[in-house]
Amino acid sequence: MLKKSSNPDEPVETPMSARGPAGNADRKRQFRETARDILHMAKVKRQFGDAVDAAGALASAMERAYRFGFEDALKGSAGSKVDSASASASEAPDDAMLWTMIPPRTRGTFWSICLAALGRDGRSATPSYLEKVPARGGKWVWQLVVPERQPYEKRVGDGTITTLFRLGLLEYGEDETRVILSDYGIKTWNRFCERGGQWPDDLVEKLP
Repeated sequence: MLKKSSNPDEPVETPMSARGPAGNADRKRQFRETARDILHMAKVKRQFGDAVDAAGALASAMERAYRFGFEDALKGSAGSKVDSASASASEAPDDAMLWTMIPPRTRGTFWSICLAALGRDGRSATPSYLEKVPARGGKWVWQLVVPERQPYEKRVGDGTITTLFRLGLLEYGEDETRVILSDYGIKTWNRFCERGGQWPDDLVEKLP
């Protein structure tokens, strides 16, 4: 229970100050990516029959996250927020999205679409598009069609398409039967390639 001081010059403890400084968004993203990487590696090791200690790896990551969070709190949350905001602003130009801001699962799908439709040559346009095709169970999914109407094996669900639309990376073509990469999406991909990105999780920050 919080107590109000009788001294008017003494700062009053508030619920926010009692809980401590707000979380660092960049640190949360690093921890999430680290945890995702640990679980992925555990899955791969199981497939090859190797020993797996995902719990130990996650515990170690949590300890590092706690230590970094404690250090950030000692430095001052206000300064950390300003520094993080300045860094994010400098890394993310207005005409392209910062690669790490794309959600992990959506990022992998977007990577596959861009690699097939654009390659790594810095192209600013592509004739490729996605169109709806029937799937099992009476459902419909989106299929990528590359030049000469060659269907690409990658099929995408409505949920992922909706997320990519919300992020501004995809848009409708001449009508709503086709979905294409937006100019913003193309520039995001080209910026990813320019920075040396090769695979979906490249350029993603994890805990040191």
